[in-house]
Amino acid sequence: MIHLFNEHKNSLDVIRINQNSLIFSSLREYYQPVKAEGFAIKYVVEGVERYKLNDKNYPIETGKYLLTNDTYEGNVEVEANKNVKGICINVTPAIIAEVLASQRRPDTAYTDSELGQFFISSHFLENQYSDTQTQVGRLLRNLTSKVYQNELSKQDVVKEFFYTISERIIEDQIPVFKQLQAIPGIKPTTKKDLYRRLQRGKEFIDSYFSKPLSIDTIAQEACMSEYHFFRLFKLVFGISPNQYLIQKRLESGRNILLQDRYSVSTAAIESGFSDIHTFSKAFKKHFGVAPSHFIK
Repeated sequence: MIHLFNEHKNSLDVIRINQNSLIFSSLREYYQPVKAEGFAIKYVVEGVERYKLNDKNYPIETGKYLLTNDTYEGNVEVEANKNVKGICINVTPAIIAEVLASQRRPDTAYTDSELGQFFISSHFLENQYSDTQTQVGRLLRNLTSKVYQNELSKQDVVKEFFYTISERIIEDQIPVFKQLQAIPGIKPTTKKDLYRRLQRGKEFIDSYFSKPLSIDTIAQEACMSEYHFFRLFKLVFGISPNQYLIQKRLESGRNILLQDRYSVSTAAIESGFSDIHTFSKAFKKHFGVAPSHFIK
């Protein structure tokens, strides 16, 4: 079994399969230039790793990961009072291309060549993600759990592992590719900056939907004007910010109702609705049944 994440000293454990690698790190003080050899996933299990790639800063906190391709370079720095634990996965572009070529994409109108170019060029969106929101994130959480429970051996890490992670990267990134294309034609760097701002606004809704929120407040969090945020959010995600906010509240209300010890009024207030009437009306419109009947 693999016993990693040393608590008391700097350690790097590297498993290589051809040019692909899986690295487990436990570091208190560390500074290193970064040049990805293909696709790189930088996942933080505990603490904060600070990356600077192409002059852009990415402080990656616990439960987050940074995804890049080999068009980005910079450095990583760790400085903490206790060891920062992380997992880094490097996948060659050849494996990504092989997996992409073998998959038919009925969910997109774009050609294979356009998708392929996106993955291997500077058009690719280097970005950080939460391990609870993506397919790659779920794989990372499962991998971490296996390490902590001493259920992972080096013999388990074979080429199939890198095929699987490639499949997850592609599953996660196809929607990102489509959403980037929805932003009107401007420079790729500007598109990516706008997309990150929209994501910041979307994540703000995800975190605070149960609080009193206005679209203007959300747009300010995204560092955009209210109308610009409204217009681009709808273009990219296919739903207006207010519709997305209501959808999050309704999903929360439904989950509360599924715990049958809670009443409709509790579900309404805890989900962010101003009153039970507004909640009940929106719930019936969205789910096709009144919340009181949903409970039954």
